[in-house]
Amino acid sequence: MYQSFNPKQVYHFEQLEQDLTILSDHMNHLCELRIIGYSVEGRPIYAFKIGSGEKRVCITGAHHAREWLTTNLIVDFIYHLLFDQTWAWLTIREDWLRAITFWFVPMVNPDGVKLVQQGSVGLVNQKNLLTWNRESTDFERWKANASGVDLNRQYPEGWEIIQNDPGYPSESHYKGENPLSEPEAQALHDFVSTHKMDCALAYHSSGEEIFWRYLLEQSVYQQFQPLANELAQVTGYQLIDPGENPSGGGFIDWFLMTFKKPGFTIEIAPSVGPKPVPLSMYNQVFQSNELVLYVIADFLINK
Repeated sequence: MYQSFNPKQVYHFEQLEQDLTILSDHMNHLCELRIIGYSVEGRPIYAFKIGSGEKRVCITGAHHAREWLTTNLIVDFIYHLLFDQTWAWLTIREDWLRAITFWFVPMVNPDGVKLVQQGSVGLVNQKNLLTWNRESTDFERWKANASGVDLNRQYPEGWEIIQNDPGYPSESHYKGENPLSEPEAQALHDFVSTHKMDCALAYHSSGEEIFWRYLLEQSVYQQFQPLANELAQVTGYQLIDPGENPSGGGFIDWFLMTFKKPGFTIEIAPSVGPKPVPLSMYNQVFQSNELVLYVIADFLINK
């Protein structure tokens, strides 16, 4: 069974749910679909597994609502891994998928994505969302979840010193009342902790940059600096020096400092301002990221 996937579309949560379910039903000898938690409004957060190896990689998208094109990219990866025999590096797929397990979490923030793409109608928290959005029905700029909390400021690493927090629910930057107060962040935190990932990626959408070491000691991050350099080379993106006072609270910040293993926040497109990356940029995005999984797998297998 082969279904072509069209990544150049406004890709709704409902379509994601349908596609992942069909894939897991028909390709269950190669993959597994799991619900790892639920959003504020009760939408499932899905993790999709391909491979059976001891080395585990977690690839996440759409922590931020308006950055839903990261979901398109991740689902495109899934389709290529399962079906595309012409994908250059998949000539060694079978051997590598016995050594590597990829866990894809394409949409960490399903409520927020639905809000950006389809508006607040039908959301349980519609009244509050409109208030937080200054009574505007245009949610194109929205990054947060349905409680107005920025999910990539929810993780328990540097949360106390997060900068530019408005202190109340908002379209972006509100870190919440406590770390992991939001079910979406709690679900991903628990899933990654339980599965002892060897590498983690958080796809975001604007800047063509890679954040990769946060506040790790040099002796630790030097162990995977070659991987960071190679990712920068194959994507063409810039490695970012965190400086002395990075904000913290991000998924990769927490992963790096907790597990001391390679983790990367990858911004997939040129900066477009506070709105979704246009679909017209998708070909460029895919081409820049086509070798990312290959480079990570090669590093983990051969280091």
